[in-house]
Amino acid sequence: MAGLSYFELTRTSTLIAADRIERTAREAVAILDLGTSSLFHPVFDDKGNPASLRAVQNPEVAQLDSDRDLSHLLGTISHSIQGSANLFRWSGETREFTHFAEDVANAKSETTRSAVIDLHNSAYSSLVAGQSFRGKIPLQGRERLAYAIPILNADGSIQGAFAVDVGPVDALTEAENRLKTRIMSAVIIVLTGTALIGGLLLRLELRPLSVLAETAEEIANGKQPDKIPYSDRQDEIGDLAHGLERVTDLQDKLHKLAYIDPVTTAGNRARYFADLNAVLQRARTGAYSASLIHLDFNGFSKINDAFGQQVGNRVLLQAYARLTNIFGPSATIARISADDFCILLPFDSKGAIAEDYAKQAIDMLSAPFLLEEGDIRVEPSIGIALLPTDAIDAETAHRVAGLALRSAKEGDAPRYRFFTAPLNERLQAEMLTETLLRAALKTRQLQLFYQPQVCPRQGKLIGLEALIRWPHETRGFIPPNEFIPIAEKTGLILELGQYVLNEACKQAAQWTQSGFDFRQISVNVSPLQFRQTNFAKTVKRTLQTYGVPANLLCLEVTENVFVDTSEKLVLNILSELQKTGVQLSLDDFGSGYSSLTYLHRLPFQELKIDRAFLTHADRHVQKEQLFQAIVGLGRSLGLRIIAEGAETAGEYALTAAHRCDGIQGYFCSAAVPAGDIEARIRAFQRSLGHQTEETIGSSASARPA
Repeated sequence: MAGLSYFELTRTSTLIAADRIERTAREAVAILDLGTSSLFHPVFDDKGNPASLRAVQNPEVAQLDSDRDLSHLLGTISHSIQGSANLFRWSGETREFTHFAEDVANAKSETTRSAVIDLHNSAYSSLVAGQSFRGKIPLQGRERLAYAIPILNADGSIQGAFAVDVGPVDALTEAENRLKTRIMSAVIIVLTGTALIGGLLLRLELRPLSVLAETAEEIANGKQPDKIPYSDRQDEIGDLAHGLERVTDLQDKLHKLAYIDPVTTAGNRARYFADLNAVLQRARTGAYSASLIHLDFNGFSKINDAFGQQVGNRVLLQAYARLTNIFGPSATIARISADDFCILLPFDSKGAIAEDYAKQAIDMLSAPFLLEEGDIRVEPSIGIALLPTDAIDAETAHRVAGLALRSAKEGDAPRYRFFTAPLNERLQAEMLTETLLRAALKTRQLQLFYQPQVCPRQGKLIGLEALIRWPHETRGFIPPNEFIPIAEKTGLILELGQYVLNEACKQAAQWTQSGFDFRQISVNVSPLQFRQTNFAKTVKRTLQTYGVPANLLCLEVTENVFVDTSEKLVLNILSELQKTGVQLSLDDFGSGYSSLTYLHRLPFQELKIDRAFLTHADRHVQKEQLFQAIVGLGRSLGLRIIAEGAETAGEYALTAAHRCDGIQGYFCSAAVPAGDIEARIRAFQRSLGHQTEETIGSSASARPA
């Protein structure tokens, strides 16, 4: 509206000014025409406006210059038109219009006297062309709204110019400018008010969007708001709020999938490591401490195997319920794998709280779990690490707690252990040994030594036991009891066992070709090897590879094969091996899991009595009687009896007196390389002299009590 008003005002002012200057020009020309006795004859255009003045006759220049009546006439015109009237004379030499007459009132004005219409004047081009000009021209020192017409001679040449004005342009537009200023002021006030009110209203309308944006930011940062604001509105804001509600629901579901264990509803492995990192970050400030408990159940896989995974999950759920009752809401509990739970206890720098809770957990978790399938028991073990004393990063903290748990499993009661520096040192030593062992297997650094088995009554060789030896360039011979347990833990025992079997069969083939009668080679078999489903086929294939008759190979298994393995499965594996034709020996009898009921059902051909029953048995009657009973038991089952660990002549004589089939020990020979076996047997036989069976027997009868 203001713009339209301004435009209309400007247009109207322009029209009024044009009309006024035209009327002024007509009036001035009429007075000039009458006052000069028709000296100038006006010429008008189609609209009735003066276009030029024609001189009726060519007056002398002097007449124009000195005609005072002409100046009075111009004064009359000025009073009549309330403006200014001026006459200019054309100069052919300077090519400009020079002012020579004005109204009397302005006669003394030096500015007016010196006025000219030259090339720079806006009216110049029109006047030179013999045309009228209407517009703004500089005159009398100010820009004036003027009407100028050329004065032409009778021949049409320019004689001069006549100009009238209605006043200075700024005076004419003063009212207009004042009105414009008022309009603009009003417009600014209205626009400012409108902007302020509109901004306030817009802010009020956008306030819900700002609140929802803040809520969305909280959701993006992982915070779950109690309620999404404006969800009760029925407009677009309400639709946006409902969308955020769906986002929070989806985020909650994703959070559960990402951080919640679906079986127990405890935290999962990702949640556990996130919490552990947060705890360690706080602990680095020095004002916070915690303890980490790593718990699992020994032999939990048996539950899944016997009853199914659903029953195992119900046991885990009940176990988690018991743990929450023990540790309370301040602890963070997570299930990180099958039966592994990790608990973070805050503000427990010395582990006193963890130790107390560990005792309670072992007692409560050892109690039977009551299920429809029956009462199920599990055996928990616990490892404890103190943070940040034992570790400053999550990976190390989890590792050291696992080391403590492993130590708890290996030891006796109590079934919980704190992490200590020696545990870490032992692990590092085991890792180094494992690395070296892998390299030794690849480069075939391991060697087989053989320990003779001889008949104690005749001194004849009845067999050899292959024993692994590991010569190291800097550590010398690494004892088997140092690297074999590590091989069993890491699974390297499978590769190591196959290595021994291959080398033993290879050596048996060489001895057979050379004509050396070694009778049989005994090879120890790990329980892990024994449980491989293809073990019997592997043995058969190895014998065929080296061309060794099956009866020359004797496989020694310990009573540990019956641990975690059903008697039926053991019987099936042994029967399959027996069909292959190899000999089977029960090693270290009496030292572990002993059951007399399975001896007569399992297809063993040989029984090796543990050295604990032979050591010093020649000097203690009760120990000798126990040794004699074991020998008698084996013979009653039709088994070949081998006594291990004979180190003295008395022990050797005792085995002869009780008619053992063979003896193995340092008294006969230590384990030696294959190339030294024949010489060692001959040396042993020479040491016995030419004693007969009766002589050996009488020596045994003469032993001290």
